[in-house]
Amino acid sequence: MKSLKKFLAMLLLLCMAVSTLAGMDADDILSADLPVAYGDAQFRQRVLERTNGERSPVGLVLSGGSARAFAHIGVLKYLEEQDIVVDFIISNSMGSIVGLMYAAGLSPDQILESITGVSIQSLFDTTIPLQGGFLDSARFLAKIASILGSDLKLENLPIPIIVINEDLVTKRQIHISEGDFYTVLRGSFALPVYFPPVEFRGHLLLDGGVTNIVPVDLAYEYADSVIVSTTFYDVDTLNLKNPLTILNVSLDIGKRRRGVEELKRSLDDVIWIRNDVEDVSFMEFSKVDYLAQKGYESAKAQEQALLGVYKSGISSELSLLRLQLQQSIKSGKDQYDLFNHVPVNVSSHLLGTGLDSDYSNFDTSALKDDTTLGLKYVWKSGNLSLSTNAGFAFNGVTNDHFAAVPAVRTQVDYHLLKHLKATGYASLLFDVAKKAPILSFGAVLEGRLFALRNTLRLGLMQSFEQMSNFQNSSYTDYWNGTTYLYTIRLEGVLAGQKRQGWSFSDTSMAFNYQILGDYSANRSFLTARVESELEQNSWDLFTSVESFARFALDGNGDVPFFTSDGFRTTNALIKAQGHDLSLSTNPANHLVGINLAIGYRPSSFRPTMAELFIFQNSSVAVYTDLLWHQKSFKPSLSLGLEVQTDISLIGIRTLPVTVYGGWDQSVNTFVWGFFFNVIF
Repeated sequence: MKSLKKFLAMLLLLCMAVSTLAGMDADDILSADLPVAYGDAQFRQRVLERTNGERSPVGLVLSGGSARAFAHIGVLKYLEEQDIVVDFIISNSMGSIVGLMYAAGLSPDQILESITGVSIQSLFDTTIPLQGGFLDSARFLAKIASILGSDLKLENLPIPIIVINEDLVTKRQIHISEGDFYTVLRGSFALPVYFPPVEFRGHLLLDGGVTNIVPVDLAYEYADSVIVSTTFYDVDTLNLKNPLTILNVSLDIGKRRRGVEELKRSLDDVIWIRNDVEDVSFMEFSKVDYLAQKGYESAKAQEQALLGVYKSGISSELSLLRLQLQQSIKSGKDQYDLFNHVPVNVSSHLLGTGLDSDYSNFDTSALKDDTTLGLKYVWKSGNLSLSTNAGFAFNGVTNDHFAAVPAVRTQVDYHLLKHLKATGYASLLFDVAKKAPILSFGAVLEGRLFALRNTLRLGLMQSFEQMSNFQNSSYTDYWNGTTYLYTIRLEGVLAGQKRQGWSFSDTSMAFNYQILGDYSANRSFLTARVESELEQNSWDLFTSVESFARFALDGNGDVPFFTSDGFRTTNALIKAQGHDLSLSTNPANHLVGINLAIGYRPSSFRPTMAELFIFQNSSVAVYTDLLWHQKSFKPSLSLGLEVQTDISLIGIRTLPVTVYGGWDQSVNTFVWGFFFNVIF
């Protein structure tokens, strides 16, 4: 009987516990529509201090809209021209990037300069989504921190701001007006799948725009005078039967409907700036200038409605802060422009798919001409970066040498004293068929500076590379045994000027002194190289020219040919020329080449795949390669068609791809290939 009583008592306690838990779950579910606010009391006090209780505050709502949200920059510019400086900002999603930068003190022009002065793809990295997203924003945050400082709190910003997020943990909306600036910034654009959720006081923050793109109601809790800047999405050329497009549009339906409901409730009172960017794709990050201009024009269209808004003008404190921030912008820009480098203020770890190409914009190798695709780990801290990439190395530059071998590649980069970059790298490849290991390693030290008001970039580089093909594997394309190449290069790059009609892109000229050896003998050479491109913007036409000349200083001929010289051929005699220092086959003491391309690059051609991938800067061109490598004046000729496109992942990671095919006159055969110009 006692046992039965104990059992019944335990059962009763269990039922009570279950009932309590069920009640708690019910309370949690029924409170899902109640937002969680951080810093609300202090926010209200700060707004009151701005008005001294003598007038109604002026609030500004900045909607989400991905890349389209950059239209808000133009809106802010027009408002300031009318002496309207708002008392607080409510924002979500990409609107929060603009809102937070403005609230921190930057002027609209400074925001625009900060964004357009960098390459967006250089600020984001791809990674395996172990934390919930496949894009890492550490470099983007570091770039913002280089301007605003790394220790920044929302509650201390010149203009009060509330950033709206969604929370994976509580399933509730989170209103944040206090806390670490960069944590809140990162959470504001944490678009599901693309970026990982962000931890904040027990929450896992998501982009608030996933449920409501225009949070108007919240603004009216603090003010009667509200300006709303929207960047809705209304592209009518989408393939609505594509699964990814269906998913994106389905999400847009809910957040648009909620935003429209709130907007309609206040339509009689609100000043609505409907930005004329609704037909722009969510990933058109290359159109920042265009979007800002459209925002300015859209705000100007509401000139009459804005006449009654209180005009406080820009305070002397804000003006002084902007002068200080301008110095930070200039300093950060100078450092970035030299090497496209941003020091990382918080150490980061990345694990993802790596594609390390010898055709990158910082490639210095001439002996090694392949691409390593594999699993890559990257650690970054400050100016130091370490990486390891394990997978396969492949070479597809010409059809006579398609091959892939297992490979491990490591690299260390260090930026020092602003003007210097040091790089060390090593690759171990293994030709399985021949059971032959191939070791390649090298080091580079380069210094750069600007002259002529930053229009001319000068560089001086020293590099050493060695390749050891121990068993003469054919993978290395005629480099057998152990070979080293020492190079001193002086380079000048003249910045291009975009103009109507004809304009030049960046033009470079380089002079190299090179020593090629195998530790038993060596030879020295002088090389000059010029590259430029002439564009006709009105017709979308371009002409590119690359020319080089290499001369043997010992007068013994056999000037070496490198694949990076650019002559597209399968001719074994040309490709092996000068590689064997003990063999003399060609008495010509020169190697001169010209690569000429005339093509069409339609600016309006930007097809997408479900707006996940965009193909931009696409071009088709006829190329002509000429190579003078013999004593006769008659050159070898390679003629064909070249197609190039930049494959962009949601507009912020870009992979340029080039495919070509043509006729190699030197051996009367077809030649074709492909390569990746990886951008870092």
